[in-house]
Parts: sequence; C-alpha cells; structure tokens
Amino acid sequence: METQEKIVITGCGIVSGLGIGVQPFWEKLKAGESSIQIKDEWNTPDLDCSTPVFYSKCADFSISEYFTDLKPPFPLRYSQLAMMGCKLAIEDANLDLASLSPEQIGLVLDTSCSSNGAAEAFLFKLFQDGPAKVSPFIFTKTTTNCALGDVARAFTLRGPSSILLGENSVCYGYDLIKAGKADIVICGGFDEIRETAILANQYRGYLPSVEKNGKTRTFAESLVDEEGKVVYGEAASFVVLESESHAQKRGAKIYAQMLDYHVSGDEAYQDFIYDRSADSLKQHLVDFSESRQIDLEQVSLIVGASGMPWNVREYEAPVINDLWKNSTKPFYTTVKGAVGEGFSSSPITSLITGALCLQNDTVVGSGYNPQQVGLNGAAPKLAVSYSFEDDDIALVNSIHMGGNTVTVALKK
Repeated sequence: METQEKIVITGCGIVSGLGIGVQPFWEKLKAGESSIQIKDEWNTPDLDCSTPVFYSKCADFSISEYFTDLKPPFPLRYSQLAMMGCKLAIEDANLDLASLSPEQIGLVLDTSCSSNGAAEAFLFKLFQDGPAKVSPFIFTKTTTNCALGDVARAFTLRGPSSILLGENSVCYGYDLIKAGKADIVICGGFDEIRETAILANQYRGYLPSVEKNGKTRTFAESLVDEEGKVVYGEAASFVVLESESHAQKRGAKIYAQMLDYHVSGDEAYQDFIYDRSADSLKQHLVDFSESRQIDLEQVSLIVGASGMPWNVREYEAPVINDLWKNSTKPFYTTVKGAVGEGFSSSPITSLITGALCLQNDTVVGSGYNPQQVGLNGAAPKLAVSYSFEDDDIALVNSIHMGGNTVTVALKK
C-alpha cells in the first residue's frame, strides 16, 4: 500500500576525479576545481593511442584496503566502483547494518557501460587463443548483474534489488519506499570508462582537441572554440534514500527531501547522448510542474544534465530563459565541467550536488562563463552564497543512454 511518507536523502557516497568521499568532492566543487586533465598514457597498445585527450580519471583506490575479507576471484573494476560508492554512502549515512533488518534495505544500481571490461577480455582471449583457453571465471563476470551480486554480498543486503541499464536508480528507490517495500534503499550509478570507448569517440569527433595549431592547451582553453561535444569521466555515485520517520527514529542527518520525479522520452535522441530537444525538455518540465503541482516560481536552483557549454546553450538555457522569462531565473549549474560525463554516475553526482547546495546555502559554479552558456546572471562560474528558504525547490536534470530525460525535485 502506498504511503504518504516523505522520502529523504540521508547518505552520499562518491568516488570521482575530485577524490574519495562526499566531503572532498564538495570542498573541491566549492573551490571551483576541475579534475579534467590530459590523458596521454594508454594501456591499449593494439589501438592507435598517439593523440592525447581530455579525461577525468577516477581517484585511485585499492579495493583490498576498503574490503579486507575479499577472496579470489576478486571483483572486476566495474564492480569495485559500485562497492566503493555503496560503502561510502553507508558510512556517510551512519547505517548500522547489523542492527537493521537486511530485508528492509533495498539496493538499486544503474550502469550504462555494463561489464564491458570482462566482455573485452573474454572476446580477446576467445579470438586470439580459441575457446579452450577462455577462463570460465571471466565468462561469468560478463553478465551485467555481476556487480549487483558483488555489492549485495559485500554488505549482506537482502531487500528488493535490481540492476538497471541507463536509467535513474533513485526513481525506483523512491517508489519502493513509497510502496512500503523498504525502509531504506541504497541507490547508485557507476561506470567503468574503457579506453576503447574513449578512442572510438575520439575517432567520431566527439572529443575536444587537446592540440591546436601545434600547441597543447588546457581544457579551459579548448572551450574557446568548443570543437568537441563531450569529456568522459569515470566515477561511482550513491545515495541512501530513507523514509523520514525511519531516519528520525535512528537520528540520521538529512541532506534534503526528495519531493518527486518525472521521466519522459526525448524523441530527438538517436545516436549521441547529448543530441536532445529543447522543446522536449520544456514540455517535460511543464508536465512535471502540472502533474506534481510544483510551482516553478519556487524553483531556485537547477542542476543541469548538460556537459560542455554548447549543450547548455542549445538544450537547457533556452528552456530556462523561456519558462522564467517573466520572473527571476533560478540559479543554474552543472558539475560535468568538473568531473566529466560519467553516464550512470552522473545523475547521482548531480543529485548529490543539488542536495549539498540546499543544505549548505551555496550554489557551486559551473566552471563556465555565464555568457558562454547563455544564462547571464543565472549561471555563476564560481560558487556563490545564497540563503535557500524552506519552500525553495531544486530541480536536478539527467539524461540517459536509453533516451529518457529525468528530473528529480528536491526540497531543503
């Protein structure tokens, strides 16, 4: 039976180019730091790796330092990212798993790139040496839900669980708690960014050029001409969703309330994740505000799904300028200029950012010039202080590989 219980965020876990844990992430965001650097070292010698690219490398970690009882065969990197994000979120939420019913703790994970590393290793060995030389351990790890099993076993979680492919896990977590199926749902997004994917998209012309007229330039310098469409970034981001009464009962800190969410398909998306329709986004936000009775005048912050300035200008800025043309525009920011496009990690990274902005009365900067993104006065380049009121709303946009557009509404 559906309950009217409020759903709140009580824990955040993130491992990204800005470090390990929510506090380093937040402090570096406020300081305007970016983890996008030049990648010119490659581990794929069979491919052409002579050209450097911009990339946000995930912070280094050793899984054995965080999970001391692991036994072989050890989880692959994409599972390790999920385990790290989950562990950080559990610790941040101060969840004492031993004192809680494992059947009432749900787990919903999302990945867009899946277990591509295992699939690559399996196929490489198969084609090079034949089926007799392929390890059965590698084959079992080519299944996408391998990460779900690794995480569930690591924390002995027995509640409702699922792994998604290119969707927003918090939508499912929200519904599970609303339906009374769980008291807590750990929701995460993670992706191992393979070098083969980076090189393939470099070949397609989607990446900005590091070298111009014989000179090496920084990411900030590359934005002058914006030749590329995307910069990749590897990360894992997790949040703990919880019913408000359960959170209050155990004395948990609360980052923000998740009011609701809205999902719609974008008919313009065909090939590239950023090929989106501004008209579809406008209708999406109008439908959300009308069906969920969200007053757009109370929206004080939008955390965008756009990556580079060209996409903000073409996708989200026209919608904001239109919907709020007769009133004060909400603040706008995106974190992808700091950590890159992380696919399934990005929606949760943006959600964490929105919750932290509300909690700390701070709007982090996008790292881009407001004129460049087409939102003069509404999109600060660097962090600014702003006193959010109790009824102020933050909208967190996300775009997904399957073509969906998702907006989550948060309240302080």
